[in-house]
Amino acid sequence: MGEIIRKMSIALTVALFIGCGGGGGGGGTPPTSQSSSITTPDPAHAPSLDQATIDRYLKAINDERTKAGGQDCGVHGHFDPAPPLTWSDELYYAAYEHSYDMAKSDWWGHDGSGTDNDWTAKVQNLGRGSTVRERIENNNYTNWRTIGENIAGGTVMDTPEEAVDGWMNSPDHCKNIMNPNFKEVGMAVVQEPTSSLNYYWTQDFGAKW
Repeated sequence: MGEIIRKMSIALTVALFIGCGGGGGGGGTPPTSQSSSITTPDPAHAPSLDQATIDRYLKAINDERTKAGGQDCGVHGHFDPAPPLTWSDELYYAAYEHSYDMAKSDWWGHDGSGTDNDWTAKVQNLGRGSTVRERIENNNYTNWRTIGENIAGGTVMDTPEEAVDGWMNSPDHCKNIMNPNFKEVGMAVVQEPTSSLNYYWTQDFGAKW
């Protein structure tokens, strides 16, 4: 069976507008097997997070996933409570890479900028912007069965709770957060005051075989 990654509109800006953009990866019907398209991963150099920060990120996400009674994701309907996600350093590296690229390149979207700030595109000599899949695999998250990504940006969005709240109020993003097929997550923010949005958040989701 061929790979299936549903393309979802998962781009959100807060303090500017809420809308949907093209590109990105979402949870879809998993393929029967998954081999990496990146044969020699070269992970991004993300700063280490202390455990308190990781715990805060996970709490912001899992408080929504495990809420009694579930969640209403608008046009996608009602989702029952989902098991809590666990932290993945590999997904965090991929998320940080993309937040860094968007912040430093003043770029917006699920595909990378294709500049030197787009680490995966640079080290893999892609000649174009990186995709969600390529960034996740280049950061050593391989043998996956499903992956997804949410991005958010805003001029005053400086807390994980604000980012998650914004995603939960957007049906496509809400569906990603509530997807019971996802088991792991990494989340990162990069601030660049000279850029259009100031704060750039990325959530990368996944589950392995």
